[in-house]
Amino acid sequence: MDFTDRDILTDILTCAKTISSGYHTAVLESANDRVRSTLIQINNEELNAQKQIFDLMHSRGWYPLDPVFTGVPMGAETTGIRSEMGSMRPMSAYPGGSMGTAPGAGPGMIGRSW
Repeated sequence: MDFTDRDILTDILTCAKTISSGYHTAVLESANDRVRSTLIQINNEELNAQKQIFDLMHSRGWYPLDPVFTGVPMGAETTGIRSEMGSMRPMSAYPGGSMGTAPGAGPGMIGRSW
């Protein structure tokens, strides 16, 4: 099987994400400040390499972005949301109550589950 450039870059990007995740965990678990600083530096280099790979793939159309991440406004034709669907209103976590209020809690009392 022959691998395309897209296949190879996708594999490299996936590996870079996995490696970065490992460095992140190591940073969080390191007790030695020098080791931690070194791991942060290496992880930052890995993140920069990952960004370069992403930019290359995106420039070639191999890593399309969801419009929500690009800042491009979406109209009804994109979102599927039409005015005849009615207004959207927040739903209560408890029937007859407001979100964050436990059943039976009076005004000003907030029920906490933690």
